[in-house]
Amino acid sequence: MLRQIASVLLLGAPLMAGAATVPSDLMRPAPEQAVQGYAVNWLLKIELESDQMKDIEPCRKILAERGFYPMLSKTASSASPLLHFKIAGVKQYEQADVDADEALAAVMKAACPATLTWTVESKHRPQAR
Repeated sequence: MLRQIASVLLLGAPLMAGAATVPSDLMRPAPEQAVQGYAVNWLLKIELESDQMKDIEPCRKILAERGFYPMLSKTASSASPLLHFKIAGVKQYEQADVDADEALAAVMKAACPATLTWTVESKHRPQAR
């Protein structure tokens, strides 16, 4: 299965029309796949990481209100060995949708003091029989 993945790391950059890539820009099927009749769903994943859990709580609430079902985890890695907190939420879309852009804009507007990353991933839909 061919998967198309695109991600953008945003460190508080303003989300303005035409000035930045937004999720709906990436929710377009590859032309060669569309011609062959492939149908895809789009998964938008929004993650926030911070040293303090209270810093990301307002953004967790926004994700929950918008249907992203955020999951909280404590994490550490070789790149970031100190214990820190991560919230990740995922929502599936059948086609490009401004709701995805608005959800990301709402999280950015909340200005949680955290590292924000988001990813759009294509997932092939099963073919109808």
